This record gives sequence, structure tokens and C-alpha cells, in this order.
Amino acid sequence: MIIERADADDLGVILTLRTEASEWLAQRGIDQWAVAWPNPEEQNRRILTSIEAGETWMIRDENEATMATVALDTFSDPRLWTPEEQADPAMYMHRLIVRRKHAGLGTEIMDWACHRAHRLGQHWLRIDVWTDNTGLHDYYLRNGFKHVRTLDLADYPSGALFQRPTELPALD
Repeated sequence: MIIERADADDLGVILTLRTEASEWLAQRGIDQWAVAWPNPEEQNRRILTSIEAGETWMIRDENEATMATVALDTFSDPRLWTPEEQADPAMYMHRLIVRRKHAGLGTEIMDWACHRAHRLGQHWLRIDVWTDNTGLHDYYLRNGFKHVRTLDLADYPSGALFQRPTELPALD
């Protein structure tokens, strides 16, 4: 697994990964990512801004084929996180997308993100998750995240909030 910063040339790959994930979710009756949020132009601008800021990562195999992507930043959306939570150093994970043929890789990516956040002095790895995708909620719970709360925001579909301490327990 090779993890490297994305560059502008990766935008199309990230959008393809998102489309693949959306189609897979739709086959399961889940509408997550069925529509670009809040619209295609803003979605693409947000992803490109994250790439240009050095906050988006590509996960590739030894042949340089893309297996997954993830974005990490320190922006705490005040609509989602309380002032007390915002005061506690955290990294925020976005767009963790793993190609289906690499299912299971997400756990390794989350562990990497926790280690990275810890090295940067952050106490938490946080994520806001599609509110009604309970299977995804369970996935994060199985991977060491705790449910913080679920917000019902009319203009934002990812109101299920989860966090995980960045300091991983020592191996025995």
C-alpha cells in the first residue's frame, strides 16, 4: 500500500471512485452520493481545493493503480461540532472511498489516518457520515469510532458524527 498526496490530475480518478461507490450503494438501496452535494460544480471545487491544500491522499498498489482515496483536514464545521469539541484538537476525515475489489482496506487507511493525526498532535479522528446509512455507521463502530450524535440538518445529508482517539493502544 502506497499512500501519497493527490495532485490535480487525480481529480478525475476521485470522481470516478465516488461514482463507483454511489452505484454500489444504489444497488443496496442507499442514496448516498447519488447526487453531487450541494451541486456538481461546488463538489468538484471542494475536492480540488482539498487536493491543492495537500489534504487529499491517494492509496495505490505497487503497480501504481489507485485502490482508494481519503481526505484529512483540521476544519471543524461549527454546524456539526460544539465549541467544546472544536477546542479539542482533531483531524476530520472526508471522502474515504475504497474500490470494491479492495474492500477491507478502509481499516488500514483509518489506522494510518489515526497515526498521522496523532503525529500531528491531534487527539481525535472525526467524521460526519451519511445520516441514514446505518450500515456505514456500524462499519465505523467496528473500526473503533464512537457515535457522538446524529443531527437532522435539512441542508446537509451527513449528520451522523463519529470520533476515534488518535492514540492507538499498544500491541501486546
